[in-house]
Amino acid sequence: MARLTIEHDAVDDESTARTRRRSIALRLDGKAWLRVEPEVLLELEVAEGDEIDDERRGAVEGALAGARARLFVVRSLAVRMQSTAELERKLAARDVPPDVAHEAIERAAGYGYVDDEALAGQLARGMRARGYGRRRAEQKLRSRGLAGALAEAALAETYDGGDDETTIARDALGRRAVASNADRKRAIAYLARRGFSSRAAWKAVQQAAEESPPG
Repeated sequence: MARLTIEHDAVDDESTARTRRRSIALRLDGKAWLRVEPEVLLELEVAEGDEIDDERRGAVEGALAGARARLFVVRSLAVRMQSTAELERKLAARDVPPDVAHEAIERAAGYGYVDDEALAGQLARGMRARGYGRRRAEQKLRSRGLAGALAEAALAETYDGGDDETTIARDALGRRAVASNADRKRAIAYLARRGFSSRAAWKAVQQAAEESPPG
């Protein structure tokens, strides 16, 4: 058995308190054991003077790993919405065990903070609104860890439910020059880079050329 002592960091002045991330030292019989964030201390269910045996020591260390993983997920999601795969990669990079990572992500998902379906739809709609074709939107979703049936459903809802690909490509083309053969080749290449098929790009450029006033 070892006796637990809990030491809070001393802060010299108010400006230091605002800029420095504080932590709490846990010691066993006066020897350094763990440093923990104030946000997770309560989850460890320890108190000053507790007697800690090997079994409880392992339980506290396991609880700390889980609490830190959950805290990391919450902080990461506060920056931007992320997919399950993105969070898994980030936690793996921090050497968080898969089962601990899974529990942390599932906890966040239970509160509605992780929603791959909603994220896929949001990304697909955003790509279309910015004038990108389905192929580039699919690449974007894949880069965010969203693929398979979930991505296909989001892409189908966004790109198959209304205007055809040529209409979307024509909107993306805007007022780009299409007067000469060189102009048209550049316009087609532009649309291809934005993820439109060769056929849709060619037809969109033809439409633009027909709409252009003679001169």
